Amino acid sequence: MKKKNFFKDIIIVGLALFATMFGAGNLIFPPQIGLFSGTQWGLGALGLLLGGIVLPVLALWAVNNVGENAQDLMGHVSPWCYNAYYLIGCTFIAMGSTLPRSAATTHELAIQPLFGNVPIWITVVVFFVLVYFFACDSNSVIDKLGKYMTPILVVLLAIVLIKGVISPVGEPIDTGIANPFGDAILTAYNTGDLTVGIMFAGVILMDLRRRGYSGKDSKRGGFLAGLVSIVVLFAVYGTLTYIGACASSIYPQDTAQTALLSGIIRQIMGTAGMACLGCAVALACLTTAVGIGTTAVSFFYDFFKHKVPYRVLMLIACLIGVFMGITGVQNLVNYVTPIFLVVYPALIVMTALGLLNNFLPNDGPYKGGVLMAVVVSLGDAVLSVNPNIGWLKGLMSCFPFSGLGFAWVVPTLIGMIVGAVICRGRPKYQPADVGEEAAQS
Repeated sequence: MKKKNFFKDIIIVGLALFATMFGAGNLIFPPQIGLFSGTQWGLGALGLLLGGIVLPVLALWAVNNVGENAQDLMGHVSPWCYNAYYLIGCTFIAMGSTLPRSAATTHELAIQPLFGNVPIWITVVVFFVLVYFFACDSNSVIDKLGKYMTPILVVLLAIVLIKGVISPVGEPIDTGIANPFGDAILTAYNTGDLTVGIMFAGVILMDLRRRGYSGKDSKRGGFLAGLVSIVVLFAVYGTLTYIGACASSIYPQDTAQTALLSGIIRQIMGTAGMACLGCAVALACLTTAVGIGTTAVSFFYDFFKHKVPYRVLMLIACLIGVFMGITGVQNLVNYVTPIFLVVYPALIVMTALGLLNNFLPNDGPYKGGVLMAVVVSLGDAVLSVNPNIGWLKGLMSCFPFSGLGFAWVVPTLIGMIVGAVICRGRPKYQPADVGEEAAQS
């Protein structure tokens, strides 16, 4: 296919990546981090930058470095790692949390403040009708997101955020938080964007190939598209965190996430602000749901070897989203938190090693690192559900950095080293396309 304007294509793809990552959690978590951090909101913003922006884009770059999709990265861990992760990720995270949370957030931030009598089920049903309409044609998803929906979203967000900075609701206060940076990273887990970075990478890279870019051009395009999303996301995240910090002298620390954001915007801009925020929320959540829904359904479409029509699978995903979405945002956040506590460390390990893949002697670091990350993180996940298990709490406290929420780090590093030694002399996994290219050259 003939190449188009490279700069224009990168902007479109980068904005589509931003739109997919910027959804329900990205609106409600930054103000909460700012509220908790108070005068230390800068450290909170940096933690959110690392955990909610840089890591997800690094995941895209890691996939881009080793091949063309998540399977090329996860093949270094095990042949079954890709299917196991996607079955868990697409079922429990994408369809069980991200999609319904997007719909529930749309209701609580966009519809309820303006039309209080509208029941949540109506909002959720209409939301997934739109998701089905936009996501049914997987070949045009990037154009729909990057060309049309995202620019409108960015303009609406800019209006709200600029007003929030010019006319803050108050001044940040000292909240006494001990570890704003680490807490922000852990909170960023709940955005789910690292899973998006890995899962959506194949869609982004495939779209670049569809536009006529391959080889080095495709890799350069993936890198630059990631930079575009980092710049836009950090501008939005940092501003939302500051706005939340300015509310630390007004709102109690236990204020619900959606209530905090809607309350701040109502104080800043009144009903007009709520209408503007509502449109931005609806678009942000819709773009995320379309991107994630396309990715999840595409996996199941391939998993079932194209025997189940794509549109039927998309319909099933939307029906699951309707059923889960009516439970509300907070219930969905509580449900998915322990899953993220297990999944995120393993994905961080794969991301880091994917970026360093050319320097690794074998696949042992992948195998040992991911294994230890999952095993240790299971302890954190169990304690997040039941923190009163004394023996487990004592065991987890023995690991370095456990007090910061990173008990898995040191065992993972040891696992990488041991894995490299055990797998000494064994060949590294080679993605099919990479192997073919090497043979041809």
